[in-house]
Amino acid sequence: RFFTTGVYALGQLHPTLSPSMDIQVASNFERYLFYRVGADAAKLAALMKQFDREKRLDVQGADPAFAAGTGNTADTLRVIRAWHEGHNYLMDPHTAVGVAVAERYLDPAVPTVCLATAHPAKFSAAIQQALGRDLAHHPRLDALQSLPTRCAVLPPTKAAVETFIAEALASSG
Repeated sequence: RFFTTGVYALGQLHPTLSPSMDIQVASNFERYLFYRVGADAAKLAALMKQFDREKRLDVQGADPAFAAGTGNTADTLRVIRAWHEGHNYLMDPHTAVGVAVAERYLDPAVPTVCLATAHPAKFSAAIQQALGRDLAHHPRLDALQSLPTRCAVLPPTKAAVETFIAEALASSG
């Protein structure tokens, strides 16, 4: 939405097969925005303060350096299935969204490169939904399945997290 309109705003959350695509406030967005506003740190700071206040900012218009779009669940599953069947390549759902959008912009005169962004084993439910089989595995992730789950509930403060980490490091030797 931002790359086609220049508007960055919180909207209604719609969970998808690609949880990283569902993030509305991306941690790396400020790095891009810095360059979009001409590497003007003061302008960036003002925009981010505006976003904190209003949950919206506008930098006027699309960025011509980007082609952007959306991919829904059907697109994601179709692309995973097509690439597995046609190329024996097991694609994660995040990459499948990117490929689905890239397919809309294909031009035989312009090379298109899509980089995989995650391992499909992190999304075995999506892979199973797309292919009807549990094919998404990675030895290190599979090894975690038999380990006990550990959880520590902490107060949401910097001090609590620092103390927890310090104690964990001290007890590990």
